[in-house]
Amino acid sequence: MTEKEDLSALPSLSASINNTQSTKTPEKLLVLMPLPIGENSWAWMNTQIYLETITPIRHWIAEDARTLRRFLSGLKAGIPLNDLDIFELTIRSKKNELEAHLKEIHSAHTIGLASEAGMPCIADPGAMVVKLAHQRGWNVKPIMGPNSLMMALAGSGLSGQTFTFHGYPPINENEIKQLSTLLFNKATEKHSHIFIETPYRTDRLLHFFCKNLPNDMLLCIAQNLHSNQESTITKTIKDWKLKTESLGKSPCVFIVGR
Repeated sequence: MTEKEDLSALPSLSASINNTQSTKTPEKLLVLMPLPIGENSWAWMNTQIYLETITPIRHWIAEDARTLRRFLSGLKAGIPLNDLDIFELTIRSKKNELEAHLKEIHSAHTIGLASEAGMPCIADPGAMVVKLAHQRGWNVKPIMGPNSLMMALAGSGLSGQTFTFHGYPPINENEIKQLSTLLFNKATEKHSHIFIETPYRTDRLLHFFCKNLPNDMLLCIAQNLHSNQESTITKTIKDWKLKTESLGKSPCVFIVGR
């Protein structure tokens, strides 16, 4: 058997889903579907297996229904948007509301989970859905797709062996100052600290790092990932202090390390 024949013999994910649904007692399947993070994402995501997997799904849990509908409409895959059942899950959603919705769609064999952008459950409230799925004995299938945190870390040159994702930094001035103590204590270790920030506060966070961290510490800023303005730059704090232009309102991932 040739290598090509051997690869073609492997079952596709869509075939796996169909097999799951065609058994005598079908099992529930939760599919974690990534969405684009920038205008160039779809060029990397546009594969036959992605389209075959996403097209049949009629029941969705999504961070924003409009974002999901707009994306599905743009696929031009003949998905009947009016027939879709979409439950919006945000950081303010309550577990009992989600459980009530899952009870309503108990006959659905496949449910899709989508974030506002990127991979579900990463810097996203979707973990609540996955936890319930495991508690109920469902099959859970994450689909590969863009994730700004991992893309930034991989491109930073900083440690990918040990790292902490802190999410959004605190807004309160006293609380954010405590970050410098945390980061300084880790300064001698091969440990990376990952942060995200809302676009209108990115310059504030950069200023904080420049003011409170040692000059020889490294800071990576991954900006506008999967867009035509994409950049991933790692420099010392000393060099970042020389930066004069503003980050503006670009989506950024910040990574601090050695």
